[in-house]
Amino acid sequence: MTVGYLCAILIAVVFMLYMDGQIGVMMLSFLLLMPVISGVMTWLVKRSLQIELILPDTAAKQRDVSAVIRLKKNTPLPLPFLRLQLHADAHFLPVNPQANPLPDKPLQGAGSSMRYRSAMKKWKYLRRTQLTPDTLQVCLSMGISRTAEYQFRLKTQFCGCGAVTLNEIRLGDYLAMFRFRVPQEKRAELLITPEIPELKTNSTLFRSVSTAVAAADEETESTPNHSASAMPGYEHRDYIPGDSLKRINWKLSSKRRHLMVRQDEPIALARLSVVLDFRRRTDSLPMQEVLAREEQLIETALGFLMLCAKYGYPCQLCYADLHTEWSSISIDDGEQLAVEAVTLLRGGFRPAQSLAGMSVLPPDLQQSGGSVLLYITADASAETAAALEQYPNLLYLIVPEQDAAGSAVPKNASLWLVTPDRNLVQAGGEG
Repeated sequence: MTVGYLCAILIAVVFMLYMDGQIGVMMLSFLLLMPVISGVMTWLVKRSLQIELILPDTAAKQRDVSAVIRLKKNTPLPLPFLRLQLHADAHFLPVNPQANPLPDKPLQGAGSSMRYRSAMKKWKYLRRTQLTPDTLQVCLSMGISRTAEYQFRLKTQFCGCGAVTLNEIRLGDYLAMFRFRVPQEKRAELLITPEIPELKTNSTLFRSVSTAVAAADEETESTPNHSASAMPGYEHRDYIPGDSLKRINWKLSSKRRHLMVRQDEPIALARLSVVLDFRRRTDSLPMQEVLAREEQLIETALGFLMLCAKYGYPCQLCYADLHTEWSSISIDDGEQLAVEAVTLLRGGFRPAQSLAGMSVLPPDLQQSGGSVLLYITADASAETAAALEQYPNLLYLIVPEQDAAGSAVPKNASLWLVTPDRNLVQAGGEG
């Protein structure tokens, strides 16, 4: 557009000199004055422009959501062309699937120093100019109205805290001769809730954990709970493998033709602890692969907690909260677990550097221990294994199946793997 406009000015000069001076002067004046007017009007609009990015608070996985860009200005002057890039992180499906992904960053030492600098310069240029599958180029315009909204459809993919960003915001004038940078980068977050899978009671890990907890309970003296009639033994549930035979109500079981277990003797609630280690892996895997493995851990952990609560084994859940501090809560029922799932995802997995000041285990577990500990991590490093070896009681280490080969296992622990379909299998054994 600029080259064409300059050619029009040159034609006006030729017309003024060789054909009709008066009309040529009028044409030239008009062509010179228009860019000035266009630039001034655009600058005035830029001063009054406000940009908002709005997302819902929460959404489920595999659902369509609307990202709303709201423009406001306190002037009746029309807004020419607002160009920006909408970037949705890997928690969402690609917003621009036709685009080519950015090539891998050049590795230092792979060639000569000069060749590396040249490759790095080219890579930085591509990162700055090339649209990737997670970036969409948007051009907006407004008339004389003071507010306008534009909706863009996004589809959630992985659970966690997804982020959408507006950057590279530039305002162009009517003649496309001037561009003003708008320093209003916007970011909005959406909490994508997980799907809690329904795990089976016949899994090897659940049978092992329930047996260990029941055995620990038999070693603990406890006082029976009483019902509203002040008599114990009126609340029952179905028997599951691992329950103590002492709790079976044989008379009621014979009437119902299946085993029933009394709930008048409380299980030692603090004896089953689940720790979610939110340190993110440090290798250079694609972010979608990283999020997929983290989602395996989160959903399987929630599914196991739901199973334990359903069959009378309340658990203590520990995780690093949003403020990088250990948070601990007792899970007694499914509804409480659903609420807690939203809370823990607000912090979620994050770079290991941000959790460097935290210990591998919460202080209360380090001091008092417990009978059973499920330690769920995406980064089973040698340092983690060495720290967990100080835990005095039964320990299960749970990692994604894809990381089984590179996981360091404490001497006092058994290694369990989370499969992509949310099953728990023992390393080298059957699930």
